[in-house]
Amino acid sequence: MNQYSISGKLPKTQRGRETRNRLLDAAEKEFGERGYHDAAISGITKRASVALGTFYVYFESKEEIFRALVSHMGHL
Repeated sequence: MNQYSISGKLPKTQRGRETRNRLLDAAEKEFGERGYHDAAISGITKRASVALGTFYVYFESKEEIFRALVSHMGHL
């Protein structure tokens, strides 16, 4: 695993990395505006303009994307 992965599910392609980064950016906004408990995976995917199922390609849960986001922000 590297600095941006908690789960080890890192994309192998540039397109995958871009999608994962869009999800992380969207999660930052969703958590920032709504707080952790009120934030929703559907809100994150809507902000990232991806299908709900796409979320689960990269993350298993809201907690996992939150942890990945904290790790990602800690390494910027």
